[in-house]
Amino acid sequence: MPRSRRWLVASALVVFAALAVSTPAGAKGAGGGRTLSADHAVLGVPTESVVRALAPTQGCHVLLDSGEGDCTVVQTAHGDLVVTVEPGPAIDDALVSRPWTVRVYRPSSAIPDGWEVALATRPEGNDPGPLYAQVTAKVADVTGDGHDEVVLGYRSEGTGQILDFDVVGTDPDGTPRVLAHDQVYKGNVRTRGGKLVTYAPVYRRSDANCCPTWIERDDITFGAGAFHVRKVWKVPSKQAHVPPSDIG
Repeated sequence: MPRSRRWLVASALVVFAALAVSTPAGAKGAGGGRTLSADHAVLGVPTESVVRALAPTQGCHVLLDSGEGDCTVVQTAHGDLVVTVEPGPAIDDALVSRPWTVRVYRPSSAIPDGWEVALATRPEGNDPGPLYAQVTAKVADVTGDGHDEVVLGYRSEGTGQILDFDVVGTDPDGTPRVLAHDQVYKGNVRTRGGKLVTYAPVYRRSDANCCPTWIERDDITFGAGAFHVRKVWKVPSKQAHVPPSDIG
């Protein structure tokens, strides 16, 4: 591993550790009243057009570059999408972080059985994608319209266990779009009943990273064209039941 990358990874872990100690109540917990946007989304529109063949009789795994990773078909309100999630090689024996490549394909209007990359992670330096400990995709209806979207979770390494997530749906013409992006510090995200539910610690300044005073649950619901965050409860950590995360 190049010396510069070791320094960058070490610096990131130090930042996470510092956040764990100093983050006050509200690092993502006091989310009430917020409206999410696509700002800071991990996925973006690629700069070059890429179309690959995927016949109706083939599985979506044929779109994986290395044959390793996961793929899924998403039946959205405005057409099908295919999502691929591929891990790259480990960057260091002591770390679990690795570069990840995520692509969202839509049917090509120009090539029979062709699928075009409409959204993708971006290369970072010499890596094919951004560094995360784990990346997962969950297909679920999170807008309450009876049709599926896909929620992509990106879990970072370090004491903060920061979880970024993108919600991807389609415009009326079938174009995939990131509908919302958010980040939870040391938190979990669940898909439930047409909405997203997040759980995150809320710290007093004297709390150790292991032991937040409270756990907050927020509901993220879709309405008037956007996702809105509403605090549901904040309870002492010992009384909180936090289910496993659906993503990341």
